[in-house]
Amino acid sequence: MKKKILVIGSISIDNTIFTKQLPSAGTTTVADSYFQNIGGKGANQACASLFLGGDVSFIGAIGKDHNGDMVEKFLKEQGLHARLKRSEKPTGIAFIILEEETAENRILIIQGANTDLQIEDIDKNLDLFTEGDILLTQFENDMETVSYVIKKAYEKHMLVVVNPAPIKELKEEYYQYIDYLVPNEHELEALSHKTDILLAAKELLSRGAKNVIVTLGEKGSVLINKDEYIKVEPHKVDAVDTTAAGDSYLGALVTRLSEGKSIKEAMEFASLCSSKTVTKKGAIVSLPHLEDL
Repeated sequence: MKKKILVIGSISIDNTIFTKQLPSAGTTTVADSYFQNIGGKGANQACASLFLGGDVSFIGAIGKDHNGDMVEKFLKEQGLHARLKRSEKPTGIAFIILEEETAENRILIIQGANTDLQIEDIDKNLDLFTEGDILLTQFENDMETVSYVIKKAYEKHMLVVVNPAPIKELKEEYYQYIDYLVPNEHELEALSHKTDILLAAKELLSRGAKNVIVTLGEKGSVLINKDEYIKVEPHKVDAVDTTAAGDSYLGALVTRLSEGKSIKEAMEFASLCSSKTVTKKGAIVSLPHLEDL
């Protein structure tokens, strides 16, 4: 029987600028194009799973503004079961500059309503925390709330998957509640203060995390725990936009785990979905559907 997936996280309006050359200090550069779509790590990951057949619920916060109306309408159109707090703060906004030659991006976030998702809002939705199911969360909300979510899911005997992005401090006492900690290599180094991937992962394991999966972009991904090391090779593609690549990986990973697949099978599927994502522009609009695979 397929397990349910609960994603708790951020939502934003993504404003992406595509340019051949990044501006240097004090200069003006003419960009090639501009693209606006719905994003935010939480919404991206929830939709990534939904599009791949996951049984997903989502909790997040938006503003009482036009952007909030746009987000709510969009998520309804996708068919996502979303419980959205309407905050006095504005809906989150992200500004993304994408360098076309490398397909690498630089992102600035105004968190807005995402910082207004409070513990009391989680308590109002505890019916979505179901024993045996899966929680997926990130660090784009208030960290007191994120920490509460992680511990509450553990207490409810859920499988706890945490994407520590963007980098913020998680108190060491909360690592023991995490089944899968999934950073990219930059986040891994920032969390562990170590540059060697194996040593860095072992540092996070020593804090209590049961497994560390490191996403390595075009180099694939690795799982490290106290007993094993699993390497999954990447799928080679011509990348257009790396926005949401990591979110696609996370959504695909928890979807396969919800279907009872092994962690290696889940990582292989996640790698495939992430590679499909980078061949299209945008965030949620770039995520693959099951039929695309």
